Amino acid sequence: MKKFAFLIITGLVIGTGAMAQDVKNDKKDIKSSIKDKKEDKKETRKDLAHLKIKSAMKENKEVGRHRRSINKQGEHLEAHGVKHPVAKAKHQVHEEKEMKKDKS
Repeated sequence: MKKFAFLIITGLVIGTGAMAQDVKNDKKDIKSSIKDKKEDKKETRKDLAHLKIKSAMKENKEVGRHRRSINKQGEHLEAHGVKHPVAKAKHQVHEEKEMKKDKS
């Protein structure tokens, strides 16, 4: 009985550790997706300003793909217990950008 309880506890600890590592990687992924989306959106607006409508439409579709991907990643993280993952990631991206500005 002691061995059985020890094996169950050990399995739970290892499983929890693996899940925590997965959540950390997912948080990094969502931050990079948000950065990519912002860059693509900026390029789209620039193309529209220069009246390059076809390329702007293509890039706008890519922005939509990024947005849907970000929302899926957010739902996945919420299922793992992270509260408001998309909003937190957006704030972190903004803070990193401000830190870069301050250093320059």
